[in-house]
Amino acid sequence: MRITLKTASATAKYLPAGSRGASAIITVADGATPSDVMSQLGIPPDGTYLVTHNGAAVTIAKRKTVILAEGDTLAVMPPLRGG
Repeated sequence: MRITLKTASATAKYLPAGSRGASAIITVADGATPSDVMSQLGIPPDGTYLVTHNGAAVTIAKRKTVILAEGDTLAVMPPLRGG
């Protein structure tokens, strides 16, 4: 199935080759979870990321249980930092 993956700055390097900008439409297995997608793209599981599924935050505890569907949007963003 196909989903849209959005990233920013430090996580953009994990987009598939040939991606333009900070998002890409990617193919993932049926029943994939945010954790599965992160693993598929080589995003380190021990990193601190803001992960959202269709705009709703996905906690670390739920990254292995939220099931993605065709057309969903998954965002994996680096942690916000104050200045």
